[in-house]
Amino acid sequence: MASDEQVDDENLTASTASTDVRAQVRRIIAALSNTVALRGLIAVGAGTVILLLPNATTRLVTGLVIALLAASALMDLWYAVTGHRWFGRRISRWLAAPRGVAVLGLAAIMGFLAYVGGGETTLTIAVGVVGIYIGLRGVIAIISALIRRRERDPLPGLAGGALAIVVGVLAYLVPGSIVSSVIVAAAVGAIVLGLILIAWTLRHTIERSHLDPATATLPQVLWNWIEASDVGRKTRAEQASGLYFENPEKLTKLGTWWVMLVLSVAIATFAVLADSTAVIIGAMLVAPLMTPILGLAGALVNGWGRRAFHSGGLVLAGAVVAIVLAYGITAWAPVAISFSTNAQIVSRVNPNTIDMLIAIAAGAAGAFATVNARVASGIAGVAIAVALVPPLAVVGVSLNGGRFDDAAGATLLFLTNFVAIVLSAAAVFVLTGFARPFALRNRPRQLLKTVTPFLVLAGIILLPLMTASEGQLQSQSRERDVQNTVEDWLGDDTEFIITSVSVDGSTIDVTITGPGDPPAPAALHDALQESVGDSVTLDLTVAPVVVTVIPADGDDDPNGP
Repeated sequence: MASDEQVDDENLTASTASTDVRAQVRRIIAALSNTVALRGLIAVGAGTVILLLPNATTRLVTGLVIALLAASALMDLWYAVTGHRWFGRRISRWLAAPRGVAVLGLAAIMGFLAYVGGGETTLTIAVGVVGIYIGLRGVIAIISALIRRRERDPLPGLAGGALAIVVGVLAYLVPGSIVSSVIVAAAVGAIVLGLILIAWTLRHTIERSHLDPATATLPQVLWNWIEASDVGRKTRAEQASGLYFENPEKLTKLGTWWVMLVLSVAIATFAVLADSTAVIIGAMLVAPLMTPILGLAGALVNGWGRRAFHSGGLVLAGAVVAIVLAYGITAWAPVAISFSTNAQIVSRVNPNTIDMLIAIAAGAAGAFATVNARVASGIAGVAIAVALVPPLAVVGVSLNGGRFDDAAGATLLFLTNFVAIVLSAAAVFVLTGFARPFALRNRPRQLLKTVTPFLVLAGIILLPLMTASEGQLQSQSRERDVQNTVEDWLGDDTEFIITSVSVDGSTIDVTITGPGDPPAPAALHDALQESVGDSVTLDLTVAPVVVTVIPADGDDDPNGP
């Protein structure tokens, strides 16, 4: 009897749980059916499609750019003829006509190139032209700000002009990398924005904000999200206590920080000298530089000028001390360093765009771990993901060895990590409520002035990074084409194996291994020149394979009668 009652209770509990789950699912579906959630779902879907279908996205963006250029040209021509303009600034009709003709011609050329050469080439040309335009506008903005400096504050104009010049130079010099970066950034931004809109909708069903999801605009939703995410004064003070070295016990905190920095630099330097990856990871774990960098980001978005100055000064002083200490340790270490084969040095003297992307993600993760106690343990993984002390150690080691180019490359890597962490952490601090809504609402110009120099510095750093990335991509593409050409030259039934292929300017080195004689080298040279489209020098190395068979004891001699 008792058993039957127990079974009935279990069935009732299961039925109640099932009913609760169905009710919760219905509430979630109802919540996600409003306008804001639908926008979020569309944004997430669009961003995902862009990331998964790069070729289709490139063609689509190319078509949109051509269509927008053609529409802009037709509106200029319509305005030049009729004097009517639907939107945009009114200019001289005599200037509108030639501009419309020029833009229409550019759209026609881009359409032809898109049909013949593909969307990527067309976008590259468009981005280069836009880069020239943006750069010129930046120069004009700076000149205008200087001329009118007595009438209004010149800093916004100078900051905006400098940022425009940097963007224009990047777009003109590395248009291919800019195209890829903008598309990927737009896709990731759409996904993040979509997730925020969906999360806001779910929060709205519980907390019921004053906004109506059916009529709320995107800026209203984002601002409501920031206000609702505010962690509060008390929590913000507790979180800030771990980022800034202030009273009580300010000197003790600073002393501990400097001790850990010196120890981490010593470990990193010895790891570089010994070419030990495991020891480098240990140096990353104990390195304390992440704390003042995150503190700088938090101070920038909160308008804490004194804290920003102290955090920035601490980072600068720590970097200088790290380089000097690494230089001194190297001078006394009884180790002969091979700069060309030491993996810890080679991997840190040629940074590219991937290093900045890693630092952006690591900075966002570090900021999120700072404001969220449940994931605070992940800060160790952040320290490993982004290298702060090891590049400084490489700078000191390289300076001691007279390798100034290597020292410059390692310095660029540190600056890349520093700027990327500050910018991404600042964005996360705003979205997670660590930034004060009061400061964001009442001091936007001041906050913009403090963040803009980092944006300009990021643009300056991006130029050599993207140039290096583009050079590596071109080199890898050429080596892949050469590899395919060599495979075609050898044929399908060959016994030769391609050992190595390298391209250095106009010289192509190919090494193959196998028995017998390969096809005529002159045929390979002609094929390579046709594939590369330029005059090249072929350095072909053929390593013969000699097979010797020794029979087992008692077997007949294969060479005998």
